[in-house]
Amino acid sequence: MEKKDKVLVYGAGGVQGGAVARRLLEEGYIVHTIVRSADKAAKLEEQGITAFVGDLTDASSLHAAHEGVSKVFLLLPVDYNLERNRRFIRNTVDAAKEAKVKLLVVNTSAFNPDEATGVTLYDIKRELIAYVKESGIPSIILKPTLYMENFLVPGVLSNQTLAYPVPADSAIAWISMEDAAAYSVYALNHPELAGQILPIVGSEALTGNQLAEQFSTALDREIQFFSLPVEAFEEALSPILGKDTASGLADSYKWIGLNTHLLPKPDQVIDELRSATPGTPLIEWVKQAVDNGLLAHAAGENRDT
Repeated sequence: MEKKDKVLVYGAGGVQGGAVARRLLEEGYIVHTIVRSADKAAKLEEQGITAFVGDLTDASSLHAAHEGVSKVFLLLPVDYNLERNRRFIRNTVDAAKEAKVKLLVVNTSAFNPDEATGVTLYDIKRELIAYVKESGIPSIILKPTLYMENFLVPGVLSNQTLAYPVPADSAIAWISMEDAAAYSVYALNHPELAGQILPIVGSEALTGNQLAEQFSTALDREIQFFSLPVEAFEEALSPILGKDTASGLADSYKWIGLNTHLLPKPDQVIDELRSATPGTPLIEWVKQAVDNGLLAHAAGENRDT
């Protein structure tokens, strides 16, 4: 296959960025990425990804990965230290500008409103978007809502309960990470979309009770939805993600609980994107997660009852 352009994919060693990198490799692109260790770089090299060791807080360490790159997919790590986040933003965007890349596609990895909220997660995303715009780099901003993969967090799905910190009666359009990757690759292939901020969500908006119905059908057992108190969610995540990250996520879910009406709806996805990636229905995502062993424990509980 004839090789296409070189694309730098931030986060190619993770789930979200990795899904983008795989799709680009399949299309014949040369994929660069930046990781923090030589061991991680070696593993990605085995997958056909050219990996450079660097640190987002060290601007000089990012330049080598940009050599010969025409497009950049930017996905920043979750970090609730504002000053460190600002260094991430400045260093990555400045490096792309210095490399004179033709297109920068940014996945904000979370929905963020246009107005300041006082919520760290959302306000730092607003700063990211503003800095990208100021850079003058042709750019496409993608805004997802909530990822279906959040249902894989330990404790969210138990034998008979789906517990999540969103209101039971509010319809939310969830999106799978694979669909988000498909939208991202589409954007990288369509520079004419530059200048736009595009919501990317699934094809259906579901209330908590409708989520439970979909899980019940897919798992062939009765599942009830429980609107988990944000405080309980924070307490459960703290030993897994650390206190600061758990607290930061809790603040974002408090805002969501009061503002679900502001989240993008399926009909807000532009026709061009929706035609290319219709979106995976939740029930299909659950079945795939079971088949891939991602929900093996929860699915297995059904066999024991």
